[in-house]
Amino acid sequence: MKNKKNKEKKKTILTVVLIIILIIVALLISFWIYVKTAFISKDEVKEVVLNTMNVNEEDVYFESIDLELDKKEYEVELYYNNNDYEFKVSAKEGKIIYTDYYIENNDANSNDQSSNATTNQNNNISLDEAVNIALENANASESDVNFVKKQEDYDDNELVYDIEFHYEGYEYEYEIRAKDGFIISQDKDQLRRNGAN
Repeated sequence: MKNKKNKEKKKTILTVVLIIILIIVALLISFWIYVKTAFISKDEVKEVVLNTMNVNEEDVYFESIDLELDKKEYEVELYYNNNDYEFKVSAKEGKIIYTDYYIENNDANSNDQSSNATTNQNNNISLDEAVNIALENANASESDVNFVKKQEDYDDNELVYDIEFHYEGYEYEYEIRAKDGFIISQDKDQLRRNGAN
């Protein structure tokens, strides 16, 4: 009788363990499908970065391409011309959120420079797009922040957007380049107790 009870108990435990394993497997598969369908792939991230840098893949060594799920962005570290660079790419839209790689506009084909300048002007991102870049970088949504400043400005004859907002007890300041959405500078300071939020 005791053996029968022990066997039934073991059977129940085994069944419970199997159910738990099946649930975990199902969750992992669902999560994998979600990541594959909701976010761009690592190969697409490479393509975005290489296109931004205007270089070939064989000239670049990608040290890491990590998906930061909480921020919904890829963090990319790479080496190019004996320098290391960092990129942050939106995992959903594939836009560059941040990079310390500076693209110089002095191409070898200087004949195309004037046409490039007009093309760049026409391809400027809007103030709303710049706001979205800043919000995405701060991992905030527009409804949750209190804007202090959203305006166009010029830095060395280049159109930039100055964006400031308060969010969760901090003041965020961004300067974003209009031609490509590059975050030129960003700052995050804690608000004083009597400051607005």
